[in-house]
Amino acid sequence: MASVCLYFAYRLLAYRKQSDFHRFWFLFFLIYGISSFAGGLGHGLYTYFGPWGKLFTWTTGIYSIYLIEKAMISLVNDQEIRRRYAFFSLIKLIFVYLVFTYILLFLPIYKKPGLPFLPIAINTIVGVILSAGILGYKFSKKIQPEMKYLYQGVLVMLPSALFFLGKINIHPWFDKNDASHLFLTVGLFLFFKGVRAVQFSASYH
Repeated sequence: MASVCLYFAYRLLAYRKQSDFHRFWFLFFLIYGISSFAGGLGHGLYTYFGPWGKLFTWTTGIYSIYLIEKAMISLVNDQEIRRRYAFFSLIKLIFVYLVFTYILLFLPIYKKPGLPFLPIAINTIVGVILSAGILGYKFSKKIQPEMKYLYQGVLVMLPSALFFLGKINIHPWFDKNDASHLFLTVGLFLFFKGVRAVQFSASYH
C-alpha cells in the first residue's frame, strides 16, 4: 500500500500546482505512503518496540485524513460554508489528537495495543465519508462527473472497516489486515483516478 500511494503521489507531482484540490491530494498520497511504510516497519519490529513503534504511522495517519478534508473543502464555493467546514475539520483534528494522546499516556496500551488505533479508525471512517464520500458525490453532480470515482472509492473502502474492526479472519494467510488493506488499496486507486481526471478553470485555483 505504501508503494502504491507513493507512486500515485509521483504521478500527481505535475498536477499539484493546478489547484488546492490537487495539491492537498498530492500531499495526502505522499504522507499516507510514508505513513504506510512506517506502519509496515512498526508491525515487523513490534517485538522490539511494542506499540511505540507505530507512533509515527498513527500520528501521520490522522493528519493524512485532514488533508483529504482540506482538498474537498477547497471546492466549496460559498465562503462562509467553506470556513465552517474548515473550522469543523480543524477542531476534529485537534480533538482526535487529544484523545489519541490521552490513550497513549493513561490507558494500558501494552495490554490492549489496539486502543490507540480506535480513535484513528473512527476519524478515518467519519472524515473520508464526509469529505470524499458526501462532498465527492455532491461535486460529481455540480462540478465534474469524474468526481464519482471519489465517492466510489469510499464505498469500496467501507468493507475494510468491517473486516478490521470485526476481526474477521478468512484464512491464516489472509487475515483481517490483508482483507482491509486490499479494499483500501482499491479505494485509493479510485481516489487517484478521480483526482487525476478532474480539471478546473482558473476560478478554482
